[in-house]
Amino acid sequence: MLDRLLMTLDVAVDAFAICEVDRGIQLVARPGDEIEVHYILSGTMHLMVPGQPSIICGPGSIVLVPPHMAQTIGADDCPGRQLVAMDHCSQSNNGMVRFDATGGGDGDLRFICGLITANISGSFGLLDTVRKPIVEDLAAEPIVNASYGLMAAELAQPDLGSRALTGALMKACLLLLLRKHFSRSEHETSLLSTLRDPRLGKAVTAVLDKPASRHSVAALASTAGMSRSAFAREFSHAFAMSPMEFVAKTRLHHAAELLRSTNMPVKVIAAHIGFSSRSHFSRAFRDGYGTDPSSFRRAIAQGARRGPTRRREPMSETMARHGDLAQA
Repeated sequence: MLDRLLMTLDVAVDAFAICEVDRGIQLVARPGDEIEVHYILSGTMHLMVPGQPSIICGPGSIVLVPPHMAQTIGADDCPGRQLVAMDHCSQSNNGMVRFDATGGGDGDLRFICGLITANISGSFGLLDTVRKPIVEDLAAEPIVNASYGLMAAELAQPDLGSRALTGALMKACLLLLLRKHFSRSEHETSLLSTLRDPRLGKAVTAVLDKPASRHSVAALASTAGMSRSAFAREFSHAFAMSPMEFVAKTRLHHAAELLRSTNMPVKVIAAHIGFSSRSHFSRAFRDGYGTDPSSFRRAIAQGARRGPTRRREPMSETMARHGDLAQA
């Protein structure tokens, strides 16, 4: 089941920055709605989150901090002067955001900070129910260092497909992180242990493989070999949504992909993914994506045609929406 789910993993990089911090400095970040991924370039990161022991990691390590989690980052373990990242953030000539807590020198700790979204089949956040950071040393994985270099280059000089490419590169790094993390049962997250339940796996696979089928809680419970009540309870615990909410979101994600990649009429897409009418589909799509299917398709087409001439929002504005550390 896990392999099947990870095949449908969608990753988008929403903000990206280079951070330099000296010893004796602490960055305090308020919780945000997105996943934060830190990649250590040099030095030692000391990261603290509420209720957990300090995380200490060196170059080549990736630290993934789940959403809604406050954090403090320093270059050493000594209590230091706390800084608000926003006050030390600047945009360089090449468009990258740089956080400098060194007074202009080389930081004792240098790392890349990214804000990302990571969804399975567009239906649920992969790490929304994880309650502590995930950290792994990936220094032995040359693809990780190369991927971060390419991401930095793409975000410094955006071109046609830059967002898709940075998302694909971040997905590769995230998959390597999760592969190493999930390979050790002692580090297994509560989400992973729940997803290992082969009964839920059968039901989820049935939805992902055939989103347009006439799924019901009773039918999915039967596929899972569970009673209806037990299945609904365990599914909601694992995915933080009901089985039918998962079905609806998976259908809409499939529809969005068809709108992006085909010229199939909206009415045909509606029937293809299991909606009885175009109007019902349009209402559901608008609720999920904030626009109707035809407008969604036009916006995608216009963005593709504009390509490299499309004006990108300054990275400093993008990061400013995400709290203090996002400025880093």
